[in-house]
Amino acid sequence: MRAGRRQLFRLMHCSIILLPVLALFFCSSTCFGLTVDRALAVVNGEVITFTDYGSFVARTDQTADRETVSEQYLKTLLEERLILQEAKRKGYDATAEEVSQSIASFLEQAGIQQNEFEKKIALENMSMSDYRTLVKENIISLKCIEKEVNAKVLVSSSDLVRYYEKHRVRFMESPEKVLVMAIVMKLSSNPSLTEITDLKIRSLKVYSEIKNGESFERQVYKYADESVKNLGGILGEFEKGALIPVLDEKIFSMKTGEVSEPIWTKDGVYILKIAKRTAAVYTPLDRVKTELQAKAYEEKREEAFNLWMKKLWERSSIKILQQ
Repeated sequence: MRAGRRQLFRLMHCSIILLPVLALFFCSSTCFGLTVDRALAVVNGEVITFTDYGSFVARTDQTADRETVSEQYLKTLLEERLILQEAKRKGYDATAEEVSQSIASFLEQAGIQQNEFEKKIALENMSMSDYRTLVKENIISLKCIEKEVNAKVLVSSSDLVRYYEKHRVRFMESPEKVLVMAIVMKLSSNPSLTEITDLKIRSLKVYSEIKNGESFERQVYKYADESVKNLGGILGEFEKGALIPVLDEKIFSMKTGEVSEPIWTKDGVYILKIAKRTAAVYTPLDRVKTELQAKAYEEKREEAFNLWMKKLWERSSIKILQQ
């Protein structure tokens, strides 16, 4: 249901004219003549028919199957009707001038002449009067949402901080990096049980000596594979996700200067030491305040819309007849 409400939330905040017009202007006449009509649901006494459903799907998703009733689309249609009913109940209205301005604005932006448009909707068995009614309903629904939901959404400074912390990764300029030293003791390509046992004993001995005070660097020169020994024991500087999971998970859970227990991989054994950590750098909150304000508002507005929609649904009489 939440996905359906999110879709309806987006629909109701799109252009009040664009979606219905595009459905009319670019769909074939089958959008409005879908088999024999039948009742699908009753919303507070208003019957929702298969034709209503087809028209709704046509302007919502022109690629969707309109012959089979989708539960998600039907529920979204029901909620659209609930909004319209609520708007009318609360007395929201749209003037003839507002409707005319909306239509004129769309025709101008789309480069469509009004006589051409009128001919097109006539082919779809819809009069200009019918179309004006559709536009008017969209306008009053949006007015209702604006007053009952949007106008009540306030974003405080604490909201900005919470959004910033919640989505901090979006504002990361450079990720955390870890400089890793390692004692790498490799296995042969086809190790015997004896080789594996010997390596296990040796790795535990090396780890024990380090824990008892032997320097990590000295152990590198005594035991590490040549490829790492030649680099002074430096395995490299890594961002999270750069190494295989068993090593990656370990190094990003360790503190600076900490030495790991022997870690087995298919190639051999690693004993790791964190030489240096470079913290991630994030864009300061003050520099992204305008963006945060918009993002936090959108998030709170969607939450408020979902809650408002849920209450409308709960206090309404809705009966789904068939699908």
